[in-house]
Amino acid sequence: MIDDWQPAGRLTFGELLDRQAEAFGDKPFLWIDDRCITFADARRRAIGAGNSLLALGLEPGDTLALFAGTNPGWVDAFFGAAQIGVRTVPLNLAYRGEYLRNLLAETEAKAILTDETFLPAVQAAADGLDGLRIVMVGDLGGAADDRLEGGQPLAWNEPAVVLYTSGTTGPSKGALLTQHYLLNCADVLNHRYGTTADDVMYAAVPLFHMSGLMFIVLGSLTSGRSSALDSTFSPTRCWDRVRQYNATQFFGVGPMIVMLWNLPSSPDDSKLPFRVMIGAPIPAELHEPLEQRYDCKVVAGYALSEATPIATHHIDEPRVPGTVGRPVPLFDVQLVDDIDEPVPTGTVGEICVRPRYPHVMFEGYLNRPAETLAQFKNLWFHTGDLGRFDENGMLSWVDRKKDAIRRRGENISSFEVEMAVVRHPAVLECAAHGVPSPLGEEDVKICVVLRPDAKVEPAGLVAHCAEHLPRFAVPRYVEFVPELPKNQVARVLKHQLRERGITEATWDRE
Repeated sequence: MIDDWQPAGRLTFGELLDRQAEAFGDKPFLWIDDRCITFADARRRAIGAGNSLLALGLEPGDTLALFAGTNPGWVDAFFGAAQIGVRTVPLNLAYRGEYLRNLLAETEAKAILTDETFLPAVQAAADGLDGLRIVMVGDLGGAADDRLEGGQPLAWNEPAVVLYTSGTTGPSKGALLTQHYLLNCADVLNHRYGTTADDVMYAAVPLFHMSGLMFIVLGSLTSGRSSALDSTFSPTRCWDRVRQYNATQFFGVGPMIVMLWNLPSSPDDSKLPFRVMIGAPIPAELHEPLEQRYDCKVVAGYALSEATPIATHHIDEPRVPGTVGRPVPLFDVQLVDDIDEPVPTGTVGEICVRPRYPHVMFEGYLNRPAETLAQFKNLWFHTGDLGRFDENGMLSWVDRKKDAIRRRGENISSFEVEMAVVRHPAVLECAAHGVPSPLGEEDVKICVVLRPDAKVEPAGLVAHCAEHLPRFAVPRYVEFVPELPKNQVARVLKHQLRERGITEATWDRE
């Protein structure tokens, strides 16, 4: 059956590490930039990190911020902290200055784990935060122990992680996550993607984000598979790395899959070892060509920090291009209009979810009870995203509700505008957003990054859009930019573009 999955037992990270170390022993758990950690290593290193943190003065109830690059010590500290009763806060490595200082203060971090690369940023942000201890990854020493020397493990249903939202539409908020939530996230995805202990996953995504933490680290912990994780993504090296590890699963985020698609094709593409390509978003027009070129199954999904995953494809059922699959058994999902009335099948509405089981989504926002309550209007968590169900129950993600553009009575998906623009051979990237119109509502503006040495006039780009979009969705404004503002996982910060609005460099077709 497609949805015969049931929630995992009430396990903690430490209990599952014990179980998997016993089951898989010296089998590789993670390769991080070619450094191998076995399942048995992972257990011993986590206990060693927990003992090191205790020796450095951390106690149950404290908070440890994680602000280090992709390395084994990050993983050790993440698992070790939970086993001594310390909550972890994975922080985006792009954070700096006052912003980083404010998050450290908000989380009441007692210590921050970092490395030589990020130490200057930590030292600058720590100025004025009395009592904040800076812990270097090397201070953990890669210690491996068999017994904890103190502490009290966090319970399965107790917030163990504060994960900050991506902040693509406004200020980031700290989502409180339990171990039960995170382990079930990983487990249901393993089920949907047909993951077994014989698989190997390859990815190059950050640990501080759900993509690295849950898809890679916890995905391997719950399934018993091995994962190879690189600290940087290289389109030209990616397939060589997949071959090196004989990876059966490939995971990419943001523009990675499009960048790989744009590489020159080769007869060897269909001989790559992976059988599943996982990513989001995947343009509908690339879904079947990707499957044919790489002789694999392409699966997509939809998730938030607060609820992961909400919907995914299942590897054993037809995958409809342009959709993100069916809702997973963790949640009830409905689409509603602006007054919270459910919308008919085929109609765009805001995606709302509610859990079917205790502690399988976030526990609320740190220190923000009013904002937590506001998101749960009428007992449903409102995602702020727009979607559409088809007649077979497949969900399509349409846009962020704040990013959707309303022009002269028509609703326009910024995502669909962007997909039309990037079809132009001169365009590398595009972000579409609304700007206030003198006639009321909004007009469409596109910010465009051109490919190296490529040229196109704004009028030519608009003419291209007119061939692929409804008349009401054709952009009025065009601005060529050297790059788009993004967060660490390559998501465009649309709110920054809206704040800039019309600039001197903006071309107006009217």
